[in-house]
Amino acid sequence: MSDPSMEDAAVTAGAADAVDTAGAGDLMVRAENIHKSFGRLEVLKGIDLEVRPGEVMCVIGPSGSGKSTFLRCINHLEKIDGGRLWVAGHLVGYREKNGKLYELRDREVSAQRREIGMVFQRFNLFPHMTTLENIMEAPVRVKREPKAQVRERALKLMDRVGLADKVDSYPAQLSGGQQQRVAIARALAMEPKLMLFDEPTSALDPELVGEVLEVMKQLALDGMTMVVVTHEIGFAREVGDSLVFMDGGVVVEKGPPREVLANPQHPRTQDFLSKVL
Repeated sequence: MSDPSMEDAAVTAGAADAVDTAGAGDLMVRAENIHKSFGRLEVLKGIDLEVRPGEVMCVIGPSGSGKSTFLRCINHLEKIDGGRLWVAGHLVGYREKNGKLYELRDREVSAQRREIGMVFQRFNLFPHMTTLENIMEAPVRVKREPKAQVRERALKLMDRVGLADKVDSYPAQLSGGQQQRVAIARALAMEPKLMLFDEPTSALDPELVGEVLEVMKQLALDGMTMVVVTHEIGFAREVGDSLVFMDGGVVVEKGPPREVLANPQHPRTQDFLSKVL
């Protein structure tokens, strides 16, 4: 449990103190002047981004550019040092009073996270649970939903990710691609408004990447709002509604994926794409 004295400690809002929140409710994600440091290392140096409901935003860039850190800030796995960040019109991790931000209590942050699904590079499945049990765990334990109701939804999700025949399998019995598809189903079981993907195919053997991307493509077609940190340029071109190139903790370039990939405007984007395309 966090220290109650810290829960109400004001957090620096930086240059965003005067930000007008009008319009935040029309967006799924709104980030304004987001800063994040680890010790003396400044990882995010003022990120401004907007994601609309139903949009698929793909984020690309070199290692160390701040992509994954920004993703983790969206659901408050990392606490921002400056700026403001909203999901579905609500400030993430903080409440505002008299122009200052005050950190929410742990249970309030947990309630916010229930509406944000996240899929990591590693699958993080419980090894002692079957795939079905992995998917059911959070809705039953966290949301206190009836097991029968959750089981029905979990079975539908297993079918949705193409693993209806693996209900009773344990993670060790699955390929990496299958485990990642279970991880996606597990995140979807909480019925999130937003899905975050942190390089979900980077830990997979090349021949297994396609099966995970196919599930993600279907989610996009179904209208799920997604922010995807990825090295899969083809996926970004085909599925993304917007493409963000980050480097050195800032957004260097943003636009429609096909336009950015075919005709990047910034020299740093041009250099990066020349090495990955």
